[in-house]
Amino acid sequence: MNKTDLRFRYLWIRPCFWGVPLVALISMAIIRAADLNLPLFIWFNGLSHYTGGVLWSHLTLLGEGVVALVLLLPFVGRRPDIVRAMMVAALLAMVWALGLKPLVGAMRPAALLSADVLTVIGPVLKQYSFPSGHTTTIFTLAGVLFLHSGSRGVRLALLSLAVVVGCSRMIVGAHWPMDVLAGAFGGWLAAGFGTLLAQRWQAGLQPAAQRGFSLLLVMLAAWLLLYHRTGDLDVAIFRRAIAISCLLLALPGLWRLKKLW
Repeated sequence: MNKTDLRFRYLWIRPCFWGVPLVALISMAIIRAADLNLPLFIWFNGLSHYTGGVLWSHLTLLGEGVVALVLLLPFVGRRPDIVRAMMVAALLAMVWALGLKPLVGAMRPAALLSADVLTVIGPVLKQYSFPSGHTTTIFTLAGVLFLHSGSRGVRLALLSLAVVVGCSRMIVGAHWPMDVLAGAFGGWLAAGFGTLLAQRWQAGLQPAAQRGFSLLLVMLAAWLLLYHRTGDLDVAIFRRAIAISCLLLALPGLWRLKKLW
């Protein structure tokens, strides 16, 4: 058994595995019992009146599935364990988010609230509210990196970023607090169980598999770079900046994988 296997051997009983989902679950129970879903949403959604919408339209982009995977590019060829774990965790996260959305069929704030109490930043969405897909995605990515990091500072930064991106979904008017907490719950568990399952997939560390992952991520970065969505030009520029930056940061790792061919 290698060092990585030993490190995650008892991961499923550690606080770093269950802490975030437990807090999310307790918070959901409190919000449900006290009927705070609407008041909390109104409060978070109103923050854009003081901060402006530009910051949140950019932060919420980090929860997009393609963007989150592209952010994995700098680890290609350098941390095959992280790339492998994220690939498994991403599949679990997709099952959680995409499976529950049509099953629950919850309506988003824009479908239930009038324009005088709601601020929408970005596209107006009305269906498939529960759980928040963006929050699920960012908590999956942050969770995988959190569990593979030994630095308390890095862990705190990752968790803080995930929380901020999750809150941005309410500020832009796309999700209720319950949606966000459900996304955090499922995303973190996807990261945890994805990391555990990845330990049993030794082939995922082999150069052939890592080259396949890198090819997929490069293709996603190219799509992110070339894809044009009508709307906020600043957000489109930010999306492309992420793609270019991650591709450049991935070059040393991609070259290392090429030499292993």
